[in-house]
Amino acid sequence: MDVSTSDEFGVEFYSPVSGVVVKVVKVFTGLGPYSKYDYVVFLRVMDSYVKLMHIKPKVRPGDLISLGDVIGTYIRSNYFSYHHLPHAHIEITKHLTLRPLKSFNIHPSEELMRIISSKHYDNSTELKLEVLKIRADFALCKALNNPLATVDGVPTVPQGELGIGVGYLGLIHLARRPPKHGEVFFLGKRVGYVVRVGEWYSILSRERVHSFSDWFLRTTSINNISKNDGWDGCKVYVNGGEVKGVEFLVGSDYNVKIVGSTGLKVGDKVVLNLF
Repeated sequence: MDVSTSDEFGVEFYSPVSGVVVKVVKVFTGLGPYSKYDYVVFLRVMDSYVKLMHIKPKVRPGDLISLGDVIGTYIRSNYFSYHHLPHAHIEITKHLTLRPLKSFNIHPSEELMRIISSKHYDNSTELKLEVLKIRADFALCKALNNPLATVDGVPTVPQGELGIGVGYLGLIHLARRPPKHGEVFFLGKRVGYVVRVGEWYSILSRERVHSFSDWFLRTTSINNISKNDGWDGCKVYVNGGEVKGVEFLVGSDYNVKIVGSTGLKVGDKVVLNLF
């Protein structure tokens, strides 16, 4: 799970849990335009470990941490793309491990699901937005309407990147689980097919696949990520001009990010379409 409390790097990040710092690992992230080092902070919480990444630590092993204490500051490492917001990547595991596959599946709180399900959703073919903040490579916006993504008619809420990234998108269930391999429509366009159905979310891909694990390994390979071509055929337009893509977030201030140079200004009302 990625959690962000600021759109500025270098801002302090506060601990989401109480526990004891047991390990801090400095990780080499390779060559690139950003920091070549990142960090993993392990906190012992009861009989589990909470892993925090992308935070430059102000803590060290042995420190007792209370909920809300400063852990460190948001760092922009070479794991980040040009349009990523500052965030902490959070995992929970039974053991001290760097392997993400050893982490527990997360379950959304009732509060989070209330926030998501309390909105008024529609089947509009366009997404209306108000621009709240402008950055060099993206614009942060508030959605003025909430179009559904439907899977063979089953309503879901999109979360994640569309048009950018490696070609998959999350779908949060509103009522019941959608069918596996079902066609996904959003803003009046078919955007892909469900490749995995979980308890409260599904994942869509641009292509039909039979083996989720084979597809996921191929999709997240360095080759595919470096080409960044997972969304061939899906184009995003804002006020008639093509942008690089869009990202959907759960947030109290802004919940949509337009990625790419847009020429927009704070306060602009815009319309987003897919082709």
